[in-house]
Amino acid sequence: MIMETRAGIPVDSMLVRNYFEKLVNKFYKILPLKESNESSLRKYLQSLSAELLGFKSLLVKIDYDSQFMTLLCVLQYITNTPDCTVGDVKREVFKAISVCNKLADKYGAKE
Repeated sequence: MIMETRAGIPVDSMLVRNYFEKLVNKFYKILPLKESNESSLRKYLQSLSAELLGFKSLLVKIDYDSQFMTLLCVLQYITNTPDCTVGDVKREVFKAISVCNKLADKYGAKE
């Protein structure tokens, strides 16, 4: 299945599925950064947020998806709450991973 983009460039839904599957690793990477108090965590979160906002502005179908909004909200919470516990971050990261998997199934064609 082909998905419509704002740029007018058709995107195969398999590419969208692959993207959401790769996002799982990007969200998971937050955990070791938080656990080790890595100073680059904030920059990483900002970069990931920018990437997700770019993706949202590219694909027309994503615009009104509340699950996608959940991903943005999780990142914003972790960014805005630097003193939250590792447990809090773990909970939110695994929630985001679950959402990524659901979005991959929803928008992405299976091989």
